[in-house]
Amino acid sequence: MKAVVFAVIASLAIAPLYGCGDDDSDARPDAAPASDGPMTDADGPMACEPPVPEPLPPDPEPVDVACPDKVPAATTGICDITAGTGSAILLRGNVLSPTGVVTDGSVLIDGNAIVCVGCDCAAEPAAADATRIDCAGAAISPGLINPHDHETYSEGFPIDHGTTRYDHRHEWRGSLSAPQNPDGTGGDAAGMRWVELRMMFSGVTSAASAGDADGMIRNLDGGLSDAEKDLGFQYVDSDTFPLGDSGEQQNTDCDWNYSYSSIDAEKLDAYLPHVAEGINDRAAEEFRCESTEADNGRDYTESNDAHIHGIGLTAAGYLEMATNHTKLIWSPRSNVSLYGMTADVVTLDRLGGTIALGTDWIYSGSANIQRELACAKNLNDNYYDGYFSDRDLWQMVTLNAAVATGQDDLIGSLEAGKLADIAVFAGPGDYTAAVTATNDKVALVLKGGVPLFGEADVVAALDDGCEAIDVCGSAREVCAAREFGGTTYAQVETAVGARGYPTIFCDTPVGEPSCVPARPGEFTGVATEEDPDGDGIIEGDNCPAVFNPIRPMDDGAQPDADGDGQGDPCDTTPIGDDLDGDGTANTADNCTATANSDQADTDCDGKGDACDVCAMAANPDSVCPLPAPDAVTIQAIQGGDIAEGTRVLVSGAVVTAVSGVHAMIQDPAGGPLSGVTVFVGDAPGVAIGDVVDVTGEVTEYFDETEIENATITATGTHGPLAPAVVTLDEATSEPYEGVLVQITGTVTSAAHDCSGDDPNGDCSDENLWEIGGADGVLVYDRFYDGSDWAAHVGAMDSEVTVTGVMGFRFARRRIMPRAASDF
Repeated sequence: MKAVVFAVIASLAIAPLYGCGDDDSDARPDAAPASDGPMTDADGPMACEPPVPEPLPPDPEPVDVACPDKVPAATTGICDITAGTGSAILLRGNVLSPTGVVTDGSVLIDGNAIVCVGCDCAAEPAAADATRIDCAGAAISPGLINPHDHETYSEGFPIDHGTTRYDHRHEWRGSLSAPQNPDGTGGDAAGMRWVELRMMFSGVTSAASAGDADGMIRNLDGGLSDAEKDLGFQYVDSDTFPLGDSGEQQNTDCDWNYSYSSIDAEKLDAYLPHVAEGINDRAAEEFRCESTEADNGRDYTESNDAHIHGIGLTAAGYLEMATNHTKLIWSPRSNVSLYGMTADVVTLDRLGGTIALGTDWIYSGSANIQRELACAKNLNDNYYDGYFSDRDLWQMVTLNAAVATGQDDLIGSLEAGKLADIAVFAGPGDYTAAVTATNDKVALVLKGGVPLFGEADVVAALDDGCEAIDVCGSAREVCAAREFGGTTYAQVETAVGARGYPTIFCDTPVGEPSCVPARPGEFTGVATEEDPDGDGIIEGDNCPAVFNPIRPMDDGAQPDADGDGQGDPCDTTPIGDDLDGDGTANTADNCTATANSDQADTDCDGKGDACDVCAMAANPDSVCPLPAPDAVTIQAIQGGDIAEGTRVLVSGAVVTAVSGVHAMIQDPAGGPLSGVTVFVGDAPGVAIGDVVDVTGEVTEYFDETEIENATITATGTHGPLAPAVVTLDEATSEPYEGVLVQITGTVTSAAHDCSGDDPNGDCSDENLWEIGGADGVLVYDRFYDGSDWAAHVGAMDSEVTVTGVMGFRFARRRIMPRAASDF
């Protein structure tokens, strides 16, 4: 990336700017400890010296190295292989290292790891009997990383929506048909395997793709194997609807059903929410709601966050992301195809931001990461005045993508100690080779030192169980059967048939969505003498050489944050020296976007009071700490005496049921209003009969009272509680929600279809049966710990007696047995 012009300060405070949860989500972490309050002395709040800001260092310019020992030219193809007797592999060519190109360099691999990178790897002991792969003039790159795809929606063909463009994602979501993979979305589904093969053929070894096949590429946001977890890979949470707006609803005042609280999102290893996907005021509002804890918002702009899309932002928003080390995952083809424009990545980069590149999905995005790079390069060369180098673009799919997904200690660069995820591209032997490669230029793909794909003779020498395929007239082999449990590439291809968009492209993909920024009636994206940047602005263009259109959210004027007449993407100083005009320079201002001439900072955390949501609780590098909980009873919670959002402590409760991420607790005194659901977000770590203390926040989660963001601590043992024997009418009443009960009634459905219980038809729960008709109770296996559920389903019209805890889901009261003894 370009050297940062401004000192973007790690401790700099930014004013609040702009801002799907599934009800069985299992990723909400435990709550954090309460704040200790402001710094005080005997006379009150302490005076303090503000933290000394330290500028982030700019990216170093690459330093290329030429090794003296030249790699011999390949006799055929791109690489030659010479078998060795040891376990190591010595791979030679032009190495794309973190510091520059090492011409005629080498990478020594032993097992799944890199042990040497540079000119002298042949002198390492492991190299003495290593298998040698010589790829003279080729570029040896880290395996590429795709940090944004929707794998379950990427088997088929792109959607042709013609010249129609949209202002926000919910406009096209209601009008374009985007079905899931026709050949399945499970781990062994042909549709999923087809998508991963397409990714891998372009050099991808890891992805955050909201789905996973059982093999091939490494899925960072699901499907990590135990072995990968043992290596240190951590779960990435890709969140398509962080506002809970999958139903396309439009709420006001940031009143959303957020996936996470601010502090829970901060506890994730890596959080990748879709934010501000659009160019209107609604998109801008989304960023406000997801960048501050003020006014009902949530702060998802911390160092573990990477925003997907991020189109509807101003320079001040990009500054906030850069300041807080929030990354951007850029998907330009999909953005341009749907909205006619994309995120202002030039301004973000000028401000010190980190940009990764991802494909989005097949319907409006790129078929593979190489086609996404082609789109990014097109925009850069023709609309951004060549701002980014090929090295910058390459870094977006290697190290930056690893940083965005929180895995940069393991992958993303060729360094000793990291995993041997490697892709080799035919020359030219520099970053351009990786950026401009087509499928036939991919010579070798290794994941953890194991071949996935490559030139036929090379792969055959490394693994004799792989399959020959033709790639644009070149002989290649792919190790599909090994990765897919015996299923070959040919078998996947046959299963998918004509329904699948090709996995291999010898030319521009047929029907590929446009990467030419255009909006009918506004701009064409075609350079003319009058409009050289194609943004539709001829008179008074404040960025004549850089694409800078007026968005619906821009109030009729091109973005120019500092008002100096130069548009943001062509202004080397887009926020000026004093963004908020309060007399304090940006580099020293503790509220860069909010005027505060007094620079007051009561809690001494480097965030001025004027822009610090918790000005009395120091949080220099985090969201606001949680308040101390109020000690309450379950009866007070269920009786409506405790407001939603209140942080509470319930002591001395007894556990009545446990599932993967939930526990049910009850006051041992029993009776109405005595039970409640607890959402822990991980294995609760307690058992039925344990006495526990629970801390968390009171909420109505899909109309069921719950303590969420909870910690649960066992303090003793009580033994299982006896159920309250109640009538069906009592069981279906609000006071018995969460209570352990026993009911007797007549079975009116032995196979209840719950899709009709909810107006949106979202319920697809299986194994339900019904007692007492439409006004009665559903029997639900959420907490059942056996494998014999079907054996206990009551026969139609028979009378049954069932014990379980009462819950509410999809507009119906449900009783949830725990074991066979509950029937």
